[in-house]
Amino acid sequence: MTQPNEIKVELDIDIPMADGTILRADLYLPAKRPAPVLVSRTPYMKGSIPGLMAAVNPVAAARKGFAVIIQDVRGRGASEGDFTPFVNEAEDGADTARWAARQEWCNGKVGLFGSSYMGATQLQAAIGASDVVAAMAPIQAVSDYYEGRSYRGGAFELGAVTSISMWNLGAGTLLRSKLDSRTLRQRFGESRRALADLAKFLKVTPFETLRETELGKIAPFVLTWWENDRADDPYWTPLRISNHYNEIDVPGLHITSWFDQFHVGAMRNFEGLRAKAPSEAAREGQRLVVGPWAHYPPKSTVMGAVRVGDIDFGLDAFADLESQQLTWFKHMLADEPAPPPGSRVRLFVMGRNVWRDEAEWPLARARETALYLDAGDASLAWDKAEQASEAAFTFDPDNPVPTRGGAHLVLDSAFPQGPLLQGDLKDRADVVAFRSTVLDEDLEVTGWVNAELWVKSSAPATDFTAKLIDVWPDGSEFNVCDGIRRIRAGEFVDGWTRIEVELGATSQVFLKGHRIGVHISSSNFPRFDIASNTAEPAFRAQTRVPAEQRIACGGAFASRLLLPVIPAA
Repeated sequence: MTQPNEIKVELDIDIPMADGTILRADLYLPAKRPAPVLVSRTPYMKGSIPGLMAAVNPVAAARKGFAVIIQDVRGRGASEGDFTPFVNEAEDGADTARWAARQEWCNGKVGLFGSSYMGATQLQAAIGASDVVAAMAPIQAVSDYYEGRSYRGGAFELGAVTSISMWNLGAGTLLRSKLDSRTLRQRFGESRRALADLAKFLKVTPFETLRETELGKIAPFVLTWWENDRADDPYWTPLRISNHYNEIDVPGLHITSWFDQFHVGAMRNFEGLRAKAPSEAAREGQRLVVGPWAHYPPKSTVMGAVRVGDIDFGLDAFADLESQQLTWFKHMLADEPAPPPGSRVRLFVMGRNVWRDEAEWPLARARETALYLDAGDASLAWDKAEQASEAAFTFDPDNPVPTRGGAHLVLDSAFPQGPLLQGDLKDRADVVAFRSTVLDEDLEVTGWVNAELWVKSSAPATDFTAKLIDVWPDGSEFNVCDGIRRIRAGEFVDGWTRIEVELGATSQVFLKGHRIGVHISSSNFPRFDIASNTAEPAFRAQTRVPAEQRIACGGAFASRLLLPVIPAA
């Protein structure tokens, strides 16, 4: 006798693509069929924990009445073909969704789910299969494989790209190799040690020799991404999801976090589809959830709290994302829809450490407010100083400022994500620190944060970084958000040059008694590759030289932070 919650599991089912390539998937069928189908496509092996990431347990979903497909993408796991990250995902994803919709156990409604790589593949599939995809729930999904994923402000996301490629994607490469298990383990260990020695071989290692390292053998696509170092390179254009919002006619539950590297793309996807999706139903059907987590949202609390970096955000910071997604799909796909889940936008407001429902993103009530840098007393002020001043420092690419926290994805325990105590970074000679006066009331900053800097450099090309800081009453400093801007050869003009550094988004209350701070420098390693301060691209530089950097403050060239301030109620 069949039990009500009995499910059926079929492994390695064949799903043919339009070009004849067979991609294989595991299928989880509920007892009651036909049923709505949830599809996730992964490069991390469909039967593994990394393959499922922070998304949905397929067994739990099947017990809730969904059929679930977990598929190895082309050239990974059990699937045929060759793996080239991102390149085939739009066509293969659409083919898979259409195949699922035709099956007798499908009720005609298909949803897409998954996190990170599996988040972006949802949007790619939806471009060509909006007629059969009824809903999606992308977690940590980029909008552009160049900006916000492989690059930020023109600088290469070196630490994240190499560590993800060699650890997560590299494991899949080695598993498909002809090596015996002992050799496989040895080679994988070598790849991890090569990553640990990143700083060593970046001491002006000729780019072509990297192809002979474990990086080049296990993850050659990293070098392709590094070579195509401009946003307008033809390599990136067909991979840009943001170019296709007007073709994605699918409601979406977008989930991300303030300290995830991909939060910029996830929030841009929400904004873009709200504005450009082809139907009113799709535009109105977008939802956004942003928590205080890093790339991997917590599955549970420890001792009643959620700790990210050095900050304890409390019990309320936990969110049961699996339940939220299944509620969303129940609403969108089931024959008897559940009530619509929650508000359009749900944000975790840090500092106060509470969730808040909103009707929109960005918030219309936010007021762009300038805080001006003053080098005379290293202050941040609401009024521009009439007297001009300059801050100066020497940027030595052989002694870069180390990555300390932030919305990054460097998979190394030496470089944790999130808000961290900045310690002595402000005391480095190549970091210029500014602080506001003590706040006499709470100040909320919720939205996109930017720095507008007037700069000069002795170098023909270089980088500038900016980091927003929460300065506590005891003087402790915690990073809130940060960014980088690469200035290429030919971009500098005579005199001062105005640049914009995008710091990403945040929702941070600077509490009464705290101060607002900013750190300006020129490096953040190993998160970003290091500018050579020559006319050569960073990846081909044969030499690196120090640069004298200058920032204008006050007068005609007034550098400033631009903060989206929420008026007090």
